[in-house]
Amino acid sequence: MDDERYFVIPLSIQPEDADFLIGSAEMDEFYQVPVQGRDIVTMLQQGRTPAEIKAGLAAEGGIMVDVDDFVAMLREIGFIYPIADAGGHRQRLAGREEDKRILFDADPRIARAAFSMPAFACYAAVVGYAVYLAFADPALRVDFDAFFIERNLALTLVLLLVLSSLAVALHELGHMLAAARLGVRSRLGIGHRLWNIVAEADLSGIWALPKRQRYLPLMAGMLVDVLVIALVTIGIAALRREGETGFPVLLLQALVLQIVVTIVWQFNLFLRTDVYYLLSNYLSYPNLDADARIYLRDRLHRISGGRLGARADGAGYKSVRVLRVFSVLWVVGRIGALAVLVLIFVPTLVRYAVKSYEAYRDPAASMYTVYDLGIFVLLSAIILAAGMYMWLRRRWPARREQSQ
Repeated sequence: MDDERYFVIPLSIQPEDADFLIGSAEMDEFYQVPVQGRDIVTMLQQGRTPAEIKAGLAAEGGIMVDVDDFVAMLREIGFIYPIADAGGHRQRLAGREEDKRILFDADPRIARAAFSMPAFACYAAVVGYAVYLAFADPALRVDFDAFFIERNLALTLVLLLVLSSLAVALHELGHMLAAARLGVRSRLGIGHRLWNIVAEADLSGIWALPKRQRYLPLMAGMLVDVLVIALVTIGIAALRREGETGFPVLLLQALVLQIVVTIVWQFNLFLRTDVYYLLSNYLSYPNLDADARIYLRDRLHRISGGRLGARADGAGYKSVRVLRVFSVLWVVGRIGALAVLVLIFVPTLVRYAVKSYEAYRDPAASMYTVYDLGIFVLLSAIILAAGMYMWLRRRWPARREQSQ
């Protein structure tokens, strides 16, 4: 291997504080390496052999990185190939499982127009007008009781799902357009955060950009959320001026509250939300969540005397201090989320199910009430079951591998 020359696939190399982020947007693979790791990749790109690289690093003042191990790691990742196997990269990409997510490849000129200064001035004017309306009329402010409804439960749930899905689509579109303005293609798919089903835009390609340029694509979704809240508020004001205070207004108020909840949800750092990625970018720690999981498994292994978790001797953590703080948030956050599920959400769903059954058995109850409650409970249960299935499905193979 010392005398072998390598073909290096197209890679981006971006400074990350004292380290460098090296990766391939095409493969959606990015890794943080020290300065000498960057130097090794650069010399491989220049056509040098590992033996020549060792000699060059030694002449510069010592070798801190094991060149052979680092080259082997690059080969395993698929960043380099022996010259004789230069076509292996395309074969490896072709052999990958087909990505079923939607590819978003907007014209950068359109994307830049959507995030231009004149466009931001228009957005600010809309938000400012909505704030003025809400200040003048308290009825236009966020109604924190908007989810507490007594009638039209099923209809409200269905329409709210449709409207909130449109709001989510605009949220993800904001992310993808902001990335497209910098020439980064993204993919849109369906995923989950614990048992919550979410739409998610894969913005892995932005890690090939300089650090400062990543912030807008990461923040764009929440900026769009604020704009949508403003537009809906203006819509509610228009309806109220026409004398409408019934179901349409109540539905739009519920939509505003739903989007507010979505924005607050983004601050759950333990779920790899938008704010989590902003934090990991600020800390120059793209693998923060993955390292925290390794760190916690190692802590569990030590505490349990080797009965649980897994040892992680030699794990190359970027910052143990950051990991300790984030790991506490990770554990406490998940415990809190489980508590909300078990103590609030499930009991509430059970109460609605009991209420539905009582309406079914009550001769005085109208058929509309029976169907309204029944469909509401059924849809809520389906959504929860689907989310739980997606959450647990990834854990079953891991549990089987650990038991073998």
